[in-house]
Amino acid sequence: MVFEYANRLSQRGYEVGIIFNCEGGFYSKRMYIPRFIKEHILYPLLIRYYPKWFNLDSRVKKSFVTAIKDNEIPEADAIIVTAVVSTPYVAKLSESKGKKIYFIQGFENWYEDWPTERVMSTYRMGMKNIVVAKWLEEKVKEAGADCIVIPNSIDLKVFNIDIPIEERESHSIAMLYHTQPLKGAKYDLEALSRLKRKYPDLKVRLFGKPMRPSNFPRWIQYTHNATQKQLREIYNLSAIFMCSSIQEGFGLTGAEAMACGAAYVSSDYGGVHEYAKHRRNALLSNPRDVDALVEHVSYLLDHPKERIRLAETGYRDIQQLDWEKSLDKFEQVLQL
Repeated sequence: MVFEYANRLSQRGYEVGIIFNCEGGFYSKRMYIPRFIKEHILYPLLIRYYPKWFNLDSRVKKSFVTAIKDNEIPEADAIIVTAVVSTPYVAKLSESKGKKIYFIQGFENWYEDWPTERVMSTYRMGMKNIVVAKWLEEKVKEAGADCIVIPNSIDLKVFNIDIPIEERESHSIAMLYHTQPLKGAKYDLEALSRLKRKYPDLKVRLFGKPMRPSNFPRWIQYTHNATQKQLREIYNLSAIFMCSSIQEGFGLTGAEAMACGAAYVSSDYGGVHEYAKHRRNALLSNPRDVDALVEHVSYLLDHPKERIRLAETGYRDIQQLDWEKSLDKFEQVLQL
């Protein structure tokens, strides 16, 4: 979403820069890498080619810092912090670095040094808080701060239907694989194993940033670092998209899959309610409930007409995630 906003704000005439904090980058206990090599070779190469999976507008300027301090951060009209671990440093920057905006995409209490109370304290640092979902708005208000809700959006030129919903292989399913515990991948994998035993012809397509785990069975097709074009293909080849996240700020892949015509079976992880409603355009269940995931997927596999209805409704509903509306609201925050 950061890259998307950077592109779209640039297209509206803003001068946009993305600063990568490389503090501690390329650290290794086994091998010492001189600071000169990091700052003059490794970091410049890293930001030059990153992100490979996203088409970042050439007008967006990329740079890096080794510390979030006044002497490293350029002057600007606004500075947007996107991670909880960076908030204390951005809060201390001088006014010349711009209006301070906090883009909150999740409740980041999963870091060892960032328990719930410390995370909530960042919402009271005097920055303009933007959240991507109503449940995050409740968190910010609980912390005694204000915020504006700007839901994430889907680029329907990038994610849309190529293979008609009713013509897809009915026994096909896709899923995002992630190693972070809150993504709940182990519950997805357990559900997939049960479903494969129940439906031997089940086609399973996974994608993710990690390399393919060595313990994945051969029947799992895996795409490492999928591009947007590859994601669109995976979503379109799949009748169902499954997610078992425990907590997510919004759940972007679920919305992308719905925009591509896949029926959505998911855990109720909070942010999903920004676009999904149980039995209307998705089937939702409690987090960590593998039995419910298997039951819901099985129901759609056994009742293709219901799978098609769910997917068609989801596709229509997801059209409401309009990028222009979200961008207008984001721009208003910048201009306040």
